[in-house]
Amino acid sequence: MQISIKENGGPAFFPGLAHPRTVKLDTLPEQDQQELRQLIAASDFFKLPQSTVPEPGKPGQVHYTLTVTEGEREHTVCVLAPVKSRELDGLVQCVRRHIR
Repeated sequence: MQISIKENGGPAFFPGLAHPRTVKLDTLPEQDQQELRQLIAASDFFKLPQSTVPEPGKPGQVHYTLTVTEGEREHTVCVLAPVKSRELDGLVQCVRRHIR
């Protein structure tokens, strides 16, 4: 399984510098792998509406594009910051921690 995240928008955003960053779970310690898997399950990530762009009318607001790939299954979701769902926000923050 791997998780990619791309941060867009905000006052210091430079589109040419925004590239997705990827975390491969099998390279992480077992505890971190479990945490990410639990956050994916808790947020019902694969059941969220698929999207790749922010809500209309909010182009400058910070948003995150998350893509989770597991075998043949891949799902992408774009969420605005601050993320309203506690579980999904936990997933975003955990992924951001692992890409630094």
